[in-house]
Amino acid sequence: MYEQVQLGFWDGAGIIGYLVLLLGMGFYFKKYSEKGIENYFLAGRNLPGWMNGFSAAATAMNADVAPTYCGMAVVSGVFIYWFFISRFGLALMIAAVLFAVFWHKLGLFTSPEFYEIRFSGKIATTMRSWIAFRSAFISIVAWTGAGLLGLHKILKPTLGWSQITTFGIVIPVVIIYVFLSGYVGVVFSDVIQTIIILISYIILCGAVLIDFNGPSGLFNALVETHGQSVVQWHPPMHHELLGLTGIIAWTIGTAIGYGGDAAPMGGAMEGQRIFSSKSRREASKMYIWALIILMALLTFLTLPALGAMVRWPGLYTGEVNKETAFGLLIAHYMPPGILWLAIAGLAASIMSTIDSNLNFGSQVFVNDIYKRFIKSDKSDQHYLFVGRIVIFVIMLLALFVALRAKNVIDIAIFMLGISSAELTANWAQWWWWRFNAKARITASFGGPLIFILVKFIFFANLSAYWHVLISIGLTTVAWVTVALATSPDNEELLIKFYKRILPLGRWKPIADKAEVEKINPVSIWKGLGIALLGMLAISSGAILISQLYIGRWSLVKLLIPIVIILSVFAIKFYRAYMDKLEHRLK
Repeated sequence: MYEQVQLGFWDGAGIIGYLVLLLGMGFYFKKYSEKGIENYFLAGRNLPGWMNGFSAAATAMNADVAPTYCGMAVVSGVFIYWFFISRFGLALMIAAVLFAVFWHKLGLFTSPEFYEIRFSGKIATTMRSWIAFRSAFISIVAWTGAGLLGLHKILKPTLGWSQITTFGIVIPVVIIYVFLSGYVGVVFSDVIQTIIILISYIILCGAVLIDFNGPSGLFNALVETHGQSVVQWHPPMHHELLGLTGIIAWTIGTAIGYGGDAAPMGGAMEGQRIFSSKSRREASKMYIWALIILMALLTFLTLPALGAMVRWPGLYTGEVNKETAFGLLIAHYMPPGILWLAIAGLAASIMSTIDSNLNFGSQVFVNDIYKRFIKSDKSDQHYLFVGRIVIFVIMLLALFVALRAKNVIDIAIFMLGISSAELTANWAQWWWWRFNAKARITASFGGPLIFILVKFIFFANLSAYWHVLISIGLTTVAWVTVALATSPDNEELLIKFYKRILPLGRWKPIADKAEVEKINPVSIWKGLGIALLGMLAISSGAILISQLYIGRWSLVKLLIPIVIILSVFAIKFYRAYMDKLEHRLK
């Protein structure tokens, strides 16, 4: 089915130049990163929000994303954007508006430290250790392995590269520059890699449009081949992947609880990006930039898949494996001399994920496990050495996952599901003083267990989003029951936490005893409304680009003023809300 292609001279030169650039960056930042663990793991806490946002978006664009999202696009159509809007839109905006400034104010080195600040007793220590171990050796390993597998699934049929060839080229380069440069090298390389990924997607978009004689030609070909349903701008009521119920479920399932945990099992490493930002406002902007760049990347990634639906109709009908769509597009549309950009884009997608994963995983292991339980009185150079050793351990485990796993989409859905069950607890630990350590451990350990029981035993026949929603509901009932049936955490600790962070929500009994000066009230509901408005503004831009691509000019004329108006109001209300939060936290 694939048209296997050969790399030309300029393709080889382009790929070699790209890899040399990354290696050079590692050596360039080596001296800076070796000044101490703050430099190596947090870039000196002096990064602007837009750079961290680019890095967060690049990390989310793992190599498994291309086959997964294009695979979804060829069985849905134009309205594929509703999936990534529901997956990221509201969640990232909530984190930007309601949580980033509070996390930054804590001034932590790693996000797992939060659990010993917020909770008391051995459970708090257990939670900190568990989150660190889970981040370093479960979630990071799984996502890195999925990315390596996704990269192999594309390069083997298109270029004929074996796993040994693919991994042998990518892995040494990324390990070397992460090993040498630390987090500052990760962020700078992620910015470059984001640009490379975006350029490669845009070129592919253009090649498809040329093949179909422009947007209107593509639109007509889609209708003639698959009917009107694949070009509608909104999701249908019922669809195997993207029905309206599913979109609503994914939006709720991914947004509830988001932001309350800065090291989520199903996502990128937000805590490192928050704590490395140079100010609270910049930490908030990190999430917004991440959402904007993600919407752009995923929009331009999935648009060429519309051409694949016509060129290879079997993708839509199921006769051809939908995960091969992106590889088919590269092989057919990217000629020698330009092909290197697509290959570099694919390499960038996995490298941008691996570099963040390796650096963050070693950071939390060193700070939250090794430094606390094994060697607590060593120099920064000793901890840097240990962190670099952990980089190799994580990579070896990820390789094992990549070699054993078969299906990229299954890994992604399972990881998202197992992490979503505890999401409501992530909000509760910030917004409700009565949420205690026993409730936290119930959510963190009971939630994944509940998800596994729901998915594989009690509701195995239901759709994936129902598994997520049912698991969230049952886990919430469990931790609320435990919180109300057990004693609150140590009051002195809660008062100390309140004075330090001045959290939003239901803290009145603690606030009355904290004896702090009167602080201005800030509404959580208003923050949620601003987050929703921001999501609509950014998401409507993605919809506008998609409608331009297929030549729906009447919708384009309607969407342009909508995007402008929503953006103006979103920026205005966001700035006013941030000013209130800044005033509260002074």
